[in-house]
Amino acid sequence: MSAQVATSAWQCARAWLQAVFGTAPPRQAERPRQARAAADLATERLPLGQVHAQLQQGLHALALSPRQASEDEPAGAAALEQAVVQALLARDWASRQLPRRPQLLPQLIQTVNDDAGSARVMAAIIGQDPVLTGNLLRIANSPAYKVHERPVESLQRAVTLVGTEGVRQIISAVLVQPVMEVQCPQFPQFSSIIWEHALLASRGAADHARAVSGGDAFAAQWLGLTQGLGTALVMRQLTQLASAGGQEIPTALALRLLQRWSLPVAQRVAAAWELPEPVHPALQAQASGPLAASLRFGSAAAAASLLCRHGRATQGQMLALLEQSPDVPLHALRWAWRRLHGRSVETLGDVDEATCPPA
Repeated sequence: MSAQVATSAWQCARAWLQAVFGTAPPRQAERPRQARAAADLATERLPLGQVHAQLQQGLHALALSPRQASEDEPAGAAALEQAVVQALLARDWASRQLPRRPQLLPQLIQTVNDDAGSARVMAAIIGQDPVLTGNLLRIANSPAYKVHERPVESLQRAVTLVGTEGVRQIISAVLVQPVMEVQCPQFPQFSSIIWEHALLASRGAADHARAVSGGDAFAAQWLGLTQGLGTALVMRQLTQLASAGGQEIPTALALRLLQRWSLPVAQRVAAAWELPEPVHPALQAQASGPLAASLRFGSAAAAASLLCRHGRATQGQMLALLEQSPDVPLHALRWAWRRLHGRSVETLGDVDEATCPPA
């Protein structure tokens, strides 16, 4: 990307941040205007955490629309916020509020960790659950996978077409989806937006693990799904307490709680469901290492894609922000963005390791 084009894209991204959040990110120390070359502007960087925080806040604002965070908070908002925090901190919160671990999850994890796991074994696991069976056959017959005119009617054939990695993604997603539903009339699109983000984030994190960080792609995929589940459970707790008190939920309050509590609640889900051990430390707010980098990239890229899909930003603005992250080289970012943003959410593409970009 030339300095002039990069400068223009970054200026557009700054303008987007200004419009959405009211303030642009801090600039470097001011120098005389005539001394600021285009190359200086093109290389201007945001702190890594700020890029991801802005995209995450943009995602949550999208999920809570059409209401605006600038609306005045009612007098009872502080008490409601305190009640939610106390509920989330309660020792028995997990036993009362966490959904049960999906019945087939241990078998899925065992099969994934078995290098000899075959299409036949995967098909046998899926066949135990009619919902899984129906979803796998539906996706195998979707435009993203269909390679023959005749419909795919057998599980083993579907597994062969989608591929082992594709099946793992589909099964994981279908196991999580039922527990991510949040009934909240004030924010009618919340569940669908957070579910779409979880799907995209799991795909982006897995791609990053394969192509960039060298981490465990299956664990990275579960990071994206688990973070989404944490977000849904925070909103469920907020909705329950607001409904019990006959209160409306202030949008700004919901934003604060989602930003602060989604990851801590996701950590409790990972522990309760006995997810693969590498998942747990990567869900900490200041986590480092390959899997944490994969989650940051997957979550940020998924948020950027959804903001584009819903008309809140342009691809140029979002790519300019994502390019600020050192977690992914530019060539890998462009490859991952095409895979993430180029398909519909429902029919996320299959994984072909041969297509990973060279390091």
